[in-house]
Amino acid sequence: MSTTSRLLLLVVVLLGAVMGIKTWNTHLIAQGDAQGAQRVQTLWDTAEARRKADEKEAALRAMAQQAQAQAQARAQEQAKQQEAERIAREQAQREQQLQGALAAATTSNRSLHTTIAQLNANAAAGVSSTAAPTSCSTELDAAATARNALGACSSRYTAVAGVADQLAIQVTGLQDHVQMLSTTPQVAHDF
Repeated sequence: MSTTSRLLLLVVVLLGAVMGIKTWNTHLIAQGDAQGAQRVQTLWDTAEARRKADEKEAALRAMAQQAQAQAQARAQEQAKQQEAERIAREQAQREQQLQGALAAATTSNRSLHTTIAQLNANAAAGVSSTAAPTSCSTELDAAATARNALGACSSRYTAVAGVADQLAIQVTGLQDHVQMLSTTPQVAHDF
């Protein structure tokens, strides 16, 4: 073999060796890239699964908190309702007691007016039968006027006392209601 042929053969062998090394190197790089891609994909999938689990857990926690807040709000509303019903019962009881007291006062006033009418009638009958002097008649008229004024004052006093008691009952009911509202905490409804 001649030198040129040897040289050519050496060049071909060298080119083949370089090409083989480059091919081997490319294969190793591709294999490394595949391993790296697989590692990155595994890390990505793990992180994505963890993120989805965290989101699901956060959603469940938020739903539980919302359910708890709703249950607390319902319990507070129920307590408010029971308190309002208690206040209404007490208000009705106070008004019923007031009506009883007013009926008793009205009966007492009627009795007073009946007594006044009887005294006035007795005094008028006594004056006409005895033919009393004018000063006695004037005194009897003054007494009748005083008795009539007492009856009128008693009726007016009873009416004013009834109105005052009714207003006192209303104020007490309103104060109870305001106190109920101020003692129960307000809950923000986010539903």
